[in-house]
Amino acid sequence: MSKFEEGERVLCFHGPLLYEARCHKVNTEGEVDLYLIHYNGWSQKWDEWIPETRILKFNEVNLKKQSELIKHLKKTQHRGKNKKLKLNDTVESEDAFAAKVCIQIEMPNQLKLALLDDWDLITQQKHLLSLPAKHSVSTVLDEFRMYTISDDPDLSRDHVLEGVMGYFSRLLGMQLLYKFERPQYADLLELHKGPGKVCDIYGTEHLLRLFTRIGELLAFTELDNNAISILQKYLHQLLAFIDMHRDKYLDSSNYVIATPDYLRRAGV
Repeated sequence: MSKFEEGERVLCFHGPLLYEARCHKVNTEGEVDLYLIHYNGWSQKWDEWIPETRILKFNEVNLKKQSELIKHLKKTQHRGKNKKLKLNDTVESEDAFAAKVCIQIEMPNQLKLALLDDWDLITQQKHLLSLPAKHSVSTVLDEFRMYTISDDPDLSRDHVLEGVMGYFSRLLGMQLLYKFERPQYADLLELHKGPGKVCDIYGTEHLLRLFTRIGELLAFTELDNNAISILQKYLHQLLAFIDMHRDKYLDSSNYVIATPDYLRRAGV
């Protein structure tokens, strides 16, 4: 059961301060619940999906925390811009949450360039990825598992890959699509229904987009140092594997020019 409900009035961390907000939607399909938050008095462009670690109940205790944060920030600004914000032991900022688990995922340079090409082809040149992909996310992860299993029979790898699939399934529609791709996504949902199906439809290009966000998302989970090391090990190995086979997985022929009808539906 989710900790917060749709329509609930809450307080949310955004930077070092707490802001009054309202929970618009709840997504409980994965291991970590996500909440669509609208900040009161802010434009909708600031609405965002966030984990519950950035949300507090709207009550007197947390309103007091909000006031304390504002007071500390004002004192810090008064002392000088170069001084760091120091909070007392009862107040914890968003940065403090993230600092508990800092997970750095380094992407190979060629894959970074592939992401830039992907952005240009879709957002600027109005291409689409041909779906279902030649090499789906499920296929890529399974081929990586088979490639490494003989040298490394550790079951932790399988747990990490299951987690990657889970995050991908949950986040694709919320955070991994460009606006231009949304009509295509809606069409595919009608044709292919069921949990986990997107991992069999979408491919490496969208998987790489997940890696640009996964470090930030994992920072809000309960992980010890050993778990972090295991995650980093296998995520970096996976990226190295994709980089080694990028001619296979990241083929420019995967993109097609959007039809005039699609351009109309996409509002172009």
